[in-house]
Formats: sequence, structure tokens, C-alpha cells
Amino acid sequence: MSILDRYIIKTYLLNFVILLTVLMALFVVGGVLIDLDEYVAAGEVFAERQGSDSTFMWTVWAIIDFNGPVQLMLYAFFSGLVCVGAAGFTLTGLTRTRELTAMLSSGISMYRIAMPMLLAGFGLNMLASLDQEFILPSLAHKVSRNVSEIKSTRSKAQPVYFMADESGRLFSAGNFQLVDGVGLLTDVTLIERDARGQAVQRIMASQAIWNEDRNGWELTDGYALVRPTANSGQSGSMHSVDFVPSTLNPTVVRARLESNYLNMLSVRKLQTLAGNEQIDRGKVIQIMHGRLSQLVLNMLVLAMGLTFFLSREPTSALTAAVKATGLCIGAWSMGLVMQNADVSWLNPVATAWLPVVIYIPVTAVTLQMLKT
Repeated sequence: MSILDRYIIKTYLLNFVILLTVLMALFVVGGVLIDLDEYVAAGEVFAERQGSDSTFMWTVWAIIDFNGPVQLMLYAFFSGLVCVGAAGFTLTGLTRTRELTAMLSSGISMYRIAMPMLLAGFGLNMLASLDQEFILPSLAHKVSRNVSEIKSTRSKAQPVYFMADESGRLFSAGNFQLVDGVGLLTDVTLIERDARGQAVQRIMASQAIWNEDRNGWELTDGYALVRPTANSGQSGSMHSVDFVPSTLNPTVVRARLESNYLNMLSVRKLQTLAGNEQIDRGKVIQIMHGRLSQLVLNMLVLAMGLTFFLSREPTSALTAAVKATGLCIGAWSMGLVMQNADVSWLNPVATAWLPVVIYIPVTAVTLQMLKT
């Protein structure tokens, strides 16, 4: 790597850090100003739990606890656009100081000048992919909460209505929550059905706790009411039940309750869910391929954006920025929509890669238009 490459990459990374910091700071400051009373209330609760008198310190901790995971999600989501912005600032700075003119005068190609930024952009987008794969899945329960839930150790309570598992058993519950990371159902009613779909037994319990080792739900105060057969002439019987095996685990329940939850999971976890009959397999496959196609899409958008700032002739930085912003944000947002679209007539893999197929020729055309 030449001295020039290191200089361009250093300038590019510095601009990237500045833009990302500004974006995150605006998000945090805006959120804190809007929900300051919620953060103060959470700080008071944390201080009481720890037996501390420093409400201010625990309020700061509440702000960090809520916004830290969200910032990681913002990086994974917006890294592609921030890379384009950093490239624009880098090339505008090189043009203003006449360094770009000096490079071109020495016979360096426009494409050669763009190469270090493309390599650095690829590395930054790879970091976003690693963030999505290894960090965000463990913080999914924090990212999906709202500010009022900071002080609680439980996730948002959601009712469950007649959710079927692999055996056709229907689960209903007054509330589903994650308590310290463990799935909890309260006011539980389970209806077991025969092959014709008729109810043969109803199980009721005050609560059910997921047991990962046994792969099922442990019931508290559980009992079953068995429906009598038509010709038995006997009344229904009742017996106690303390455990129900099921593939309807907390991850599956949450994925079916929250449409965006699957996007927070790692590819390894999604591969496990792809074999679960309770989850839309096509949607899971589309999300897995979308992770890789998003990386490629970000690089295509970066390549398109670079062409507006690479010029042999003096151009208006504002005009170039407006054109690049319009094209790159439009391409990025439309690609995101297409990747997550529910298209019944198109294969899930094809749906995930459709933006890449469309934007490869667009990027090729914009690069060919570059006068170098």
C-alpha cells in the first residue's frame, strides 16, 4: 500500500467517524430531550435498587443502557449511506486543497484514486455485517424496547392468541414476556386437537416457563380437562400437568408477535428457525440472503456516489452533493424496500438479490461516464 493510499484511507476514515458521531449524537440528544422524564424516572429506580443516592449517575447509566444498543443498530443500518457521505467529504477536501489536481497531473487514474475509499468502505460495511451477526442478536431484547421499559427487567407484555405448534396444539396466554432472558407465559390455555382438528383436551395453568434443556414449557398449577368420547357415556376427566414439550419456543413466539424480530437475529439462529414449521421458511431465507445482498448493495451505492465527486474539471461541491444524495439515498432506500418486499410470485432468494441485479448495470453505466 502506497503513502497516497494510506493518506486517502486515513482521511476517509476520519470523515466517516465524524459523520457517524454527528448522526448518533443528534439521535441521542434528540431522544434525551424528548424523553428526559423517563430517563430520570429510570435513574431513580436504578438508584433505589442499588441503594445509591446518586440519581444523576444512574440517570446517565439509563441513557447509556438504552441508547448504546440502538447506536449499534444505527451503525448496522446506516453504514452504507455514511460511507457515501464520508467519500463525498474526502473528495471535496482533496479538490479544495488542489491535492486531487496534483494526483491527476501525475498521471494517476480516477479509478485508482477511488480504490482506497472502496476498500475502506468495504471494511466498514463488513464491520456492520459482523455487528449484525454477533452483537445485535444478544441485544435484540434491548433494541426492541421503548424508553418507558428501561427500568424494567421484563420485556413488553404481549397477549398470545391461538398460536399453533408442530403438533397442532393451540397456545393462548394473557401475556408473553422475557424475564431476565427467560420466556414466560401467564394465564395459559392450551388446546390439544386430534387429526381432524377437534379439541380433545384443554390444559390450563397460571404460568408457563420455557425450559431450554427439556425443550418445552414447565407449567405452574397446570391441569388438563379431557373431553369424553362420543360413545363412552362417561364424563370428562381431569389430571395435573406440569410440562408440555413443544417447538413453540420463546424465539418463535416473539418472531410471530413482532414482524421485525427476525431481522435482529443472527444467520446461525435463522438457519435453525428455517427448519421450524411454525416460522415462514421463505421469509427466513429471504432475510439470510438479504444480509449478504445488503453488503453488495452498499458497495454499489458507494461506487455510484463516488462518480459525482471525481472530476477533472472544477465543479460545484453543492451540486455534486445534491445529485449524489438524490441518487444514493433513492437507490439505497428502494433496494431496502425490494429486499424486504413480500412478493409471492418471486423466489425468496431472487427477491433478496433483486436490487443487486438492478443496480449492477446502473453502477456500471455511472462508472463508464466518469472521465478519467
